[in-house]
Amino acid sequence: MLRPIFGRYRFVITVFALSVPVMSSKDPQMTAASALDSVGSSVRTSLRTGRTHRPVSVMLSTIAVAVASALVWALASASPSTAGPTVDHEPNPSADRLAGSDVGLHPRVRQVDAVALSTRTRQLVRAQQQARAADLRARVLEVARKQLGDPYRAGSAGPNAFDCGGFTQFVFRRALGMDIARTSRGQYQQVERIKMKDARPGDLVFFFEGGAHHVGIYLGNGKMIDAPNPRESVSVNPISGSWWGRSFTGVGRILPA
Repeated sequence: MLRPIFGRYRFVITVFALSVPVMSSKDPQMTAASALDSVGSSVRTSLRTGRTHRPVSVMLSTIAVAVASALVWALASASPSTAGPTVDHEPNPSADRLAGSDVGLHPRVRQVDAVALSTRTRQLVRAQQQARAADLRARVLEVARKQLGDPYRAGSAGPNAFDCGGFTQFVFRRALGMDIARTSRGQYQQVERIKMKDARPGDLVFFFEGGAHHVGIYLGNGKMIDAPNPRESVSVNPISGSWWGRSFTGVGRILPA
């Protein structure tokens, strides 16, 4: 494919072409020699008649024809263009691309990312669960503390008087809408048994040793809130160091940790 020649030099060729006088249709084969003869004739005629002619213009026109012909020939014989249809070549993949989305991550990289994502996801889920559990426990303790000073009454489950099982049942229902058993023995059958070192506020503490049958809500720091007996109202009491300490059986969990 030859390089397009007329687009770039169109202006030059046009100027030269316009410089050439229009040839007579009767003499289409006029050559440079005949043009020179015509110039000489014009000069002689001019000398005889005294009329002013401009042979120089004819000479320049002839030279312009010659130059334009040489330029066209030179451009036409130019070397073939190397320009051709643009071909999109896919660049060679680099080390960076090999780790990108075009070809996928290295299996080991994917494995490490999956482990990190899984670990992070578990941590986030665990944090959300702990926050929810803390909120549930806080609501239980808030309702329990509102009953401080309410009298003990056997067989009562509130809202103004309680026995031990009735008190814990009322608190969980009022705080969370959760129904648990009415008695301390029934509640003990429902809970998950845990060690005292794992106890958290909102867990239940049970006392069955020595014929006791009692339950309270753990507050933390070795204390509980309960409806202890007919001689006392709902109050905060120690788990150890008292009669309840001698009867202590264990801790039970209803709420998530």
